[in-house]
Amino acid sequence: MNSPRSSAPDQRIGGNDKTDIDEKRVAQFLRDPQSYPEPTSQVEVKETHLSCVYLTDDFVYKLKKALRYDYLDFSTPGARLRNCETEVAINSELAPEVYQGVVTLAEDQDAGLNLQGRGRALDYLVKMRRLPDDDNLEYQLAQNGPDPDKVSAAARRLARFYMSHAVDGPVRPESLQSDLEARVEELNSLPVDCGNDLSQLRDATLALLRDNWQVVGDRRLKDVHGDLRPQHVYLGPEPVFIDRLEFNARLRLMDPLEELSFFAMECERHGNRWVGERFIGVYLELAGETRAQPLIALYTGYRALLWAVLSARHLDRNDHRKPWADISREYLRLGLKTATNP
Repeated sequence: MNSPRSSAPDQRIGGNDKTDIDEKRVAQFLRDPQSYPEPTSQVEVKETHLSCVYLTDDFVYKLKKALRYDYLDFSTPGARLRNCETEVAINSELAPEVYQGVVTLAEDQDAGLNLQGRGRALDYLVKMRRLPDDDNLEYQLAQNGPDPDKVSAAARRLARFYMSHAVDGPVRPESLQSDLEARVEELNSLPVDCGNDLSQLRDATLALLRDNWQVVGDRRLKDVHGDLRPQHVYLGPEPVFIDRLEFNARLRLMDPLEELSFFAMECERHGNRWVGERFIGVYLELAGETRAQPLIALYTGYRALLWAVLSARHLDRNDHRKPWADISREYLRLGLKTATNP
């Protein structure tokens, strides 16, 4: 995952502190079902921009990559340990009983690598209880769609989470404007053809910001999820939200309506915008807010530009795991659709 709010280019800075960890040996060890303390028939491996994730039958083990960017530092085992501890701590509210703790990958002189912490500590992993794939909202959006009652229950859970957090300063419209202009400039420098959608979305979003400058300035920041997408929502007997953005607390500070506007756009990308709209409606009702549509349009355009940039950055890294140019253009299209119809 990229930084969801940073407008700086996604570049490594400095050099990683050297360690004597043999990454290939560690990867081979973690792919082996015999390496885990619990019996498992197989190990499924998934890779993200920041982590390698190992899924056993009942648990998930997440190993941070040794990276350092302007907005995060995973460059040393100590930094990764602190990050793992933070991830477990901040996810306790929205995903109780899912995050099991931090596991130490160690090397014993006699028995070799192990996940029991025996011998010399090499690295650290977040351990999570594996949730049923069928409960995942992204999965359900791709099938017949989720149960409306379960969507409403999840929306109420998230709204109460927002309302339980103290206000942390005002939204600054001048910062939104600066970020927006920086994103447009960066997207123009990346190898993706945006056609006229980029300039139209820029103009529409800036117009919304100008027209609602004071309203935006009256909004308040809260410590939200930070990376709320359908893949992070599970609609089980009790709704669960995983993978809060842990590596930079500042990036989690935003108006809850901004986060929900982006979530609604993500649901629309998966063909079910009504799900995101249900989350917005429940939050507005519980918070006693009205006349939010211009803000939703503004925040959707703002976040669409951000994620168009984050998607296009993969092209600069020659990452061809997904059709990033198409995804970038899709964000622009969806942002423009909402920003021009507030």
